[in-house]
This record gives sequence, C-alpha cells and structure tokens, in this order.
Amino acid sequence: MNNMLSQDSLAMVLLCTTVGLSKDNTEIRPLTIKQWNQFLRRMFNAEIKNPAALFEVGKEDLKKRLGLSDEESQRIQFLLSRAGQAVVELENLNNMGIFVTTRAEKSYPQRLKSVLKKDSPPVLFYSGDIELTQMEGIGIVGSRNIDPKGLEFTKELGSKSAKQGLTVISGGAKGVDEVAQNEALRQGGKVISILADSLAQKIKHKEAREAIMEQRLLLLTSFHPRAPFTVYNAMQRNKYIYALSHIAVVVSSDYSKGGTWAGATENLRNKWVPLFVRKDDIVPEGNEKLLKMGANPLSAKDLFSESFNANRLSSLADQYYEQGSLFSVSNLLEKETDYQVSNDSGESDHEERIDLFPVIWPYLESALQKARTKEELCTMLHIHGNQMKIWLERALAEQKIKKTRKPAGYIVQ
Repeated sequence: MNNMLSQDSLAMVLLCTTVGLSKDNTEIRPLTIKQWNQFLRRMFNAEIKNPAALFEVGKEDLKKRLGLSDEESQRIQFLLSRAGQAVVELENLNNMGIFVTTRAEKSYPQRLKSVLKKDSPPVLFYSGDIELTQMEGIGIVGSRNIDPKGLEFTKELGSKSAKQGLTVISGGAKGVDEVAQNEALRQGGKVISILADSLAQKIKHKEAREAIMEQRLLLLTSFHPRAPFTVYNAMQRNKYIYALSHIAVVVSSDYSKGGTWAGATENLRNKWVPLFVRKDDIVPEGNEKLLKMGANPLSAKDLFSESFNANRLSSLADQYYEQGSLFSVSNLLEKETDYQVSNDSGESDHEERIDLFPVIWPYLESALQKARTKEELCTMLHIHGNQMKIWLERALAEQKIKKTRKPAGYIVQ
C-alpha cells in the first residue's frame, strides 16, 4: 500500500496525534478536535492557507499572526518540531501494515466529513483497504452481554448483510460487535471494525491478517495504534460507527447507561443515519426506550423472513441521509407492515448538557466487583482523580457502591 503523506498531512499528524512523542512527555499534549478547528480558524484569519505553510513561518511571526499566547506558541512549536521522530515512527507503523490518512487526503472517508463535518477526526490510522469506507455499510451495535435471542438475531443480520453485499460496520468489542463482524467475514463479506484502542495488537491476530490480505477487513481508529482503552476513546468511536454507516441497527441496549445507549441516543439527536432497534417479546429496556424516542422496530420475524432485503434498507438510508425524509420499514420486505418512523425523537434541537455518569457506571461497576481505591480506579480507567472523586461520590449517593475499610476503598453494593 502506498502511504505517501503530504506536508499538510504531516503537519496534522504532528499537531493532532502522539506519533513521535516521547512517553516521558506528560506536559504538552496534541490538539483535540475542537482545538484543531479553532487553530484552523486562526490560520484562515491569518491568511495561512494550509497546514504545510506552518513549516515555513518563523516562531515569532507565527505567534504574532495567529495571536498566540506564550504558552500556546510553545505548544505549537514543540509539536511541530518533532517531524524527524514522527516520520521514523510512521515508517515503523507502515512496516507493520498500519497507515495514516488525514482530512487533507483524498483517501480520507468522505462520508465522515459529510456527516460529522468539523467533528470528523483530523487523523485516522488504519490497516486494510480504506476504500471499503466508500461502500454501502450497515452499522451493527449492541451490548457486550447478549442474550440467546439477541445472539441469533446478530448472526442472522451479519450473515444476510454480507450475503446481500453490505459492508458490516461495528466497534470490534466483545458481544454483538464481535459476533456480527465474525459472521459477516464467515459468509465472505466485508467488515469495517472501528477501534477504540490497540490497533497494533489487533492486526497480530491470524484471522484479522488473513481478512486484511483478502481486502475484506478494514481496521480503523482515530487513536494512536498503541493507545490503551479509555472510556473517552470508546465514546468517540461510537459516533464514527454511525457516521460511516448508511443505516444502523441496535441489537441490545441497556437503558440510560453504557456505550450502546450513548451512541444510539447521540445518533437520534443528530439524525446522522436511520436507526433500527431489535423489537421482540422480550428485549432489554434500552431497546424499548430507543423505540419510543423515534427509532424503527426490526423484529426477528421480519429479519428471518426469506424476503428480508438489507439492500432495500440501505437504499432507504440514502433517502434519509440526503433528504432527511421519513421512511417506513415496509420496504424491507416484499409485504407491507404497519411500522413507520416517528418524527418525534423526544429530544430538544438546542444544545444540552450531557450526563456521562450513566456511560461510565458500567465500567465502574465491573471494576468494583472487588474493593479498589480511587487511585486504582483512575489507573484502570484512565480518568483524572478529581473526576473519579465526583463519580464515586455520586455512586455513593445513589447507593450503587459502599466504602470498605480493609482494604480501604469502594465496592459495589
């Protein structure tokens, strides 16, 4: 694979990623997506036409033209100064089969830019055929803990999607994600796995390497290929699954907690893609709540019908994506059904505060099956001490956890 990066892309890698940064560096961090967008506006106002031009502007001139403080100027200059180290690391990643694209490259997934606009990640790392992002895709997501009916539903959806030519897009986590991806690959289909961590480890798996060589698997992440798991990364990853998909299906979701719920409700608020949710006699509470918020029902009966056609679903997604119009699930089948999308999502269109505690709680709950200190939790979940203190105090107030003496710490009730 050819991964010759432009000077624009190199500047973006330097400013927005940890590539080439020493592990000992704890003070100066790369720009976040929000900070990068703010920096771009400053460049535009200063008539600096592209990121590559930053290499040609002197330190004092750059500080003056962009209106940078001393601290901001030091940060930008430090990040740009490590080009040599970054190029060496990029070459090492290339040798492993890991490549880079940026918003400045034609290879960058255009759908991400079209759907997320300024919230699309400036830099992506990947292994596999990046052109898979241009194909019709169905997002399949769900909880790690999956019931038997949900398991069969996931296998059938992954299988039929693959057989009917849709690329399965998911997050690579255990449970629904992994089952859907594996079933699609087993049927000879194509898969995009959007990772929150450890791309460099994932490509070492024999099955992944074989599928990548066959151009049927794309591993994609906006985080450093050796980045560990963090809750923040997982939350960011969710929106990329929806943005790359033409349609999304939630198999199982907890109510008001966990990444599946957070991603699905974020999609409903932003109306990125049409959302379908598994509807059956017995489904998780989160499924029922999502349906009430405007998601479409997809029953096992419909899915297992011989007339189910995932391509029809995808074509309806194009209509929604381009026109924002309503559509019914009846075109999934040759027969008509009574289901129709609700235009009332139950969500306000204006900006709102988002409560992240329901998202972090499942991870805290899992970690606190045994007594742990606040410091141990901070290390495990990569969360700042002050934030962890706030969440522990809330969990105590809601009687989800209790304090322990020997050892001193916290444990679930």
